[in-house]
Amino acid sequence: MTVDDRIEHALEAALSCEALHGTPPRLLETLRYAVFPGGARVRPRLCLAVSMACGGDDTALEEGAASAIELLHCASLVHDDMPCFDDAATRRGKPSIHQAYGEDLALLTGDALIVRAFQVLAASCGSRPERLSQVLSVISNGVGAPGGIVAG
Repeated sequence: MTVDDRIEHALEAALSCEALHGTPPRLLETLRYAVFPGGARVRPRLCLAVSMACGGDDTALEEGAASAIELLHCASLVHDDMPCFDDAATRRGKPSIHQAYGEDLALLTGDALIVRAFQVLAASCGSRPERLSQVLSVISNGVGAPGGIVAG
């Protein structure tokens, strides 16, 4: 399986109807709209490349971390496009979430993607739970305050 296939498969699994059973249909629609089709998927590619360079011995954790990073990136795009920030009309050649579905659902979509990213990450550490704290620390530092994407 190619790196691209691994990434898309992991993202599909993260946002599958089975994984999100019970999610309101309109929210499920916006989650998928925000993630598919994706851009270049640079961040998950880098994540997998670093893992492979370091010996890559845990496929589930590698793919969980890669998809979590991409979900967090997509969440940041949804939030960044909103009127209170950039007020972008389009993203990846289609209407931005707030344009297509409204601001309230855009905000919930970005928030849901953030939470889903950490759910995916937690679930991916089943065989090596001792690795979760280090991976969680690296990823949360990249998105949280003081120096992550929420801080600019």
